[in-house]
Amino acid sequence: DKPAVQRVLIAGNQVGKTHCAAMETAIHLTGKYPDWWKGSRFHHPPEILACGLTNESVRDIGQMELCGDPTNEKALGTGTIPLDCIGRVVKKPGVVNAYDVIHVKHISGGMSKIYFRGYEQGWKKFQGIGFEIAWPDEEPPPEIWSQLLRSGLSRKNSIIMCTMTPEEGMTELVTQFMSDMRDGQAMVTATWDDAQHLSPEIKAQRLAALRPHERDMRSKGIPLMGAGLVFPVSDDDIMCDP
Repeated sequence: DKPAVQRVLIAGNQVGKTHCAAMETAIHLTGKYPDWWKGSRFHHPPEILACGLTNESVRDIGQMELCGDPTNEKALGTGTIPLDCIGRVVKKPGVVNAYDVIHVKHISGGMSKIYFRGYEQGWKKFQGIGFEIAWPDEEPPPEIWSQLLRSGLSRKNSIIMCTMTPEEGMTELVTQFMSDMRDGQAMVTATWDDAQHLSPEIKAQRLAALRPHERDMRSKGIPLMGAGLVFPVSDDDIMCDP
């Protein structure tokens, strides 16, 4: 079977979904694929687009996972991209410690590039971008998802890998992957039970601190129904056996 070209990892909070995508992104950027790798392979330096809700959240989440603590210049290279592979770094104007483009040494001898964008910049900032890989961290608005699909058309074997917790409920994108999967698409889910770094005590404390109607979404990656419940109570509290 061919690897899916559009993938979503729908998971609870703090499960490690961003680190998972950052590790795959680094593998593609460097071309250093493990022997066990069965996913898509790029034998030339790819161009990658990493995006998220805001420029600041992209810096503090995706960029941090890839490069290291953005507030510490000496931390560059402590993320998933090895320091000896990082080439020229272009900073983003107007956003402190944020990167706009990073050049990464590819095993073929060329330089891969990864661009950083925030959804807040609007869909026009995503126009004209061509890429082999797009990594939206958290669900993009429909108009930006459409631009990601369009942008990939110009590159052979392009892929989209989205990591998200479904905070907006059963949106068009979530519904499509959960209920109307198309050819070339795949969905992976993960819950707190899959996160071995979370102890039973931590999970119990965090679950108790959450609002009841958010618990399944934040711990299991189960979408909130509709745009939000009218009453903040769990279905388990009001349902009974027939």
